[in-house]
Amino acid sequence: RFGVEGGFNMTKWNGELMPDYSQEAKSIVREFSKSGMKPGFHAGVLADLVIQDHWSIQPEVLFAMEGSKITDSLGTQKVSALYIRIPILVYYNIMNVGPGQLSPGLGLFFAGGVGGSLENGGDTFGDEGVLDEFDWGLNVKVAYEMQKMVSGLFGSIGFSQGFSTSKSTGMSVSVGYKFQYAKFFKKKYNTGMLEYNP
Repeated sequence: RFGVEGGFNMTKWNGELMPDYSQEAKSIVREFSKSGMKPGFHAGVLADLVIQDHWSIQPEVLFAMEGSKITDSLGTQKVSALYIRIPILVYYNIMNVGPGQLSPGLGLFFAGGVGGSLENGGDTFGDEGVLDEFDWGLNVKVAYEMQKMVSGLFGSIGFSQGFSTSKSTGMSVSVGYKFQYAKFFKKKYNTGMLEYNP
């Protein structure tokens, strides 16, 4: 199945800014000492690939507005970061939990920075930026999908921990909808190990 989702996230950076960022950026961000959470949002599409009775893989492609509040010698400022974010999680689906299914998931995310700015001026990424454009790390989610009433409607909460130099930490709340299986697609492609008979 394919689906759409969107939601709210809170992120912050616990690591370091790029050690070789430009002199111009150094005049804006000095002695980065601590960080705080910054609110943002995410939206995108997903694919739900059932591989066995209770197991599925869910890749997603999200546009995510993230960032952090940072404290340096000039005070506290907000730094925004726009990412194309690709989480890939493996879910274990527990059926018949109330009117739906409960699905804890674990996986990795990969993210590429495409824009952003510092509150006091300057760019987040690029030659004059203060942050590495690539981020990756661990992603944990717990999702609940309705199987009755509004079948396909789901919500999830998530936590991510980045392993790049910024060591980003994020929490998210999402809602979305998974479209039902098209009969011709199910008959033609869901065979063998991908067989699924709800």
